[in-house]
Amino acid sequence: MSSETTTSPRHRSLEELTAEARNLLAKLEPRRTSLTAKERLAIPPQEMPSQDPITRRGNMNEVALGYTAEQARVEAMRCLGCRNAPCVRGCPVRIRIPDFIAATAAGDFASAIRIIKENSLLPAVCGRVCPQETQCQKECTVGRSLKNVDKAVMIGRLERFVADWERENGLQKPPAVKPETGRKVAVVGSGPAGITCAADVRREGHAVTMFEALHKTGGVMVYGIPEFRLPKKIVENEISILSAMGVKIVTDFVVGRTRPLMDLMKKDGYNAVFVGSGAGLPKFMEIEGENLVGVFS
Repeated sequence: MSSETTTSPRHRSLEELTAEARNLLAKLEPRRTSLTAKERLAIPPQEMPSQDPITRRGNMNEVALGYTAEQARVEAMRCLGCRNAPCVRGCPVRIRIPDFIAATAAGDFASAIRIIKENSLLPAVCGRVCPQETQCQKECTVGRSLKNVDKAVMIGRLERFVADWERENGLQKPPAVKPETGRKVAVVGSGPAGITCAADVRREGHAVTMFEALHKTGGVMVYGIPEFRLPKKIVENEISILSAMGVKIVTDFVVGRTRPLMDLMKKDGYNAVFVGSGAGLPKFMEIEGENLVGVFS
């Protein structure tokens, strides 16, 4: 019998990855705006820093640590800036992806996050859990040219980086709200759909009340995604922006039981109701052991 053994790839530390990106950035920066497509395709994808496996097996903290500024700029320089922007077609909310990436490459992180927030109020969340590999990154010309979606420009990681940069530097500001219209909108559910709807409607100047059946807001982001994938503090921070915009949030309120749906319009004066109650239950794999303690759905 063969005694061959396999070894897992060596874990690379945050410091090692940062130093490598810093050296590469020093070479690329002088020619940032004049790099050819061939040169951009030759820039290696930046590895996501992560907890050492030996350390992370003993905690529930976030595994992925996020790009450093040096890594983010190098990764952004891989973008070809396609005129037809196929990545935007793959984005459900049509973020101006080439523009925010160009700003990131230039080190103008404030402009990058401003561009993203034109279309999305949840960049720190989406940058972590949105399935970019089947959406924007699937359409990326870099990935298609290299015949591997895993080598596409890491759009989600860049989105996460600039969102975290803004928050960690205390630069977050709620989106501008237009003058009050006198109209009222009820939003049922405080998950991603409800939050997005509440933000967009409030931006237009309408009064918004968000009703949540459970005692914490966030929906699937809080109750369905584990801490090591999406920290609860990230979700809480994003929702706090809604409050700063003037959205009223009511928890422990089951629309349909606490208050009939139509009463919201007929008796409470709401002009419209958005129902974003979510799926409610996870999709189980139906395999042996999935109900054991310590197994997460």
